[in-house]
Amino acid sequence: MHPCVDPGMDSMPSPYFPVRHSILDEAALIERVLSRYALGRLIRCRLFRRSMSDAYLVETPDETYFLKVYLRGRHSREAIEAEIAFVNDLADHQIPVAAPVRDRQGRCLNELNAPEGTRFAVLFDGVRGEEPRETSLQHSRRFGRLAARIHNCADRLNKRYDRWHLDEGYLIRDPIRYMEPYLRHRAADLNALCQFGDDLIAELRALLGKEAPEYGICHGDLHAGNARLDRNGELVLFDFDSFGYGWRALDIGVYRVSYDWMDLSRECKAVKARFWDAFLEGYNAERPLGKNELEAVALSLPIRHLELMGLTIRYGSPREGIHWISDEYFDRHIRWFKRWANEYRYY
Repeated sequence: MHPCVDPGMDSMPSPYFPVRHSILDEAALIERVLSRYALGRLIRCRLFRRSMSDAYLVETPDETYFLKVYLRGRHSREAIEAEIAFVNDLADHQIPVAAPVRDRQGRCLNELNAPEGTRFAVLFDGVRGEEPRETSLQHSRRFGRLAARIHNCADRLNKRYDRWHLDEGYLIRDPIRYMEPYLRHRAADLNALCQFGDDLIAELRALLGKEAPEYGICHGDLHAGNARLDRNGELVLFDFDSFGYGWRALDIGVYRVSYDWMDLSRECKAVKARFWDAFLEGYNAERPLGKNELEAVALSLPIRHLELMGLTIRYGSPREGIHWISDEYFDRHIRWFKRWANEYRYY
């Protein structure tokens, strides 16, 4: 036997090396998954985007769909079933969302035997239209109204869904915990980041409790990239992958901060204020915000920043590698947090 060969290899239970994240073959998805649906003649299925899930663009001569293949380990089967149920409930109440498509057997959820283990897939109606622009006051006004309708509808449903809480643990503590292994040689910066997180949590708790209507079901990722204007000009929301229970002020705060969120200039803040006022006009027409909720929205920018850093480290590094998680990366972002705390919030 060659000296570099592990003598235990022959006893391995599988001839394949373990896989963390696979890219499922498009032709196989057509044959094994999409063939279960009454879609007519398929033109093609192509990998569209990899993010918190793998999205495949599915096209027929008449319609467009998106097949969402969930990452293994991000959501349980029960959590994905809850997403399907909630989106269907919204659609049943005339909320414009991209709804799940049922197969010929009436099922929405597909279980796939991927190399890394069981993954789940759901086919959704596609919305192939213009992406709304935050800087369009009309679009922002419509987005605010739609966000409020979703929050109101969720409260009226009065149902419990098996989903996580988008609370201080998920939004602040967990992201800092994911950063910690990369900051062990920078104890002062890690301690400062932990203190920054504690201060944000204290401010949140002083402003908001965890009772309805301030706290309840949230979309979790309310930005313009997750909506389209359909052929009738109606705003349609999709991608409920992050939905769960949280503060509505922070849910709508995502929309406020998603435009050039790294830009802390006075000029950018002034631009945001214009379309944010339009968003609030639409939102308040359906669900008026309280004074404390409006104050809490101001905390959305650093909280969203922490959340996105945590998500990219947790889910991005296993697929893309850690080459980008460098001292320069943390230098840039820690400077950002300091500038927000010392300047931006007081402009």
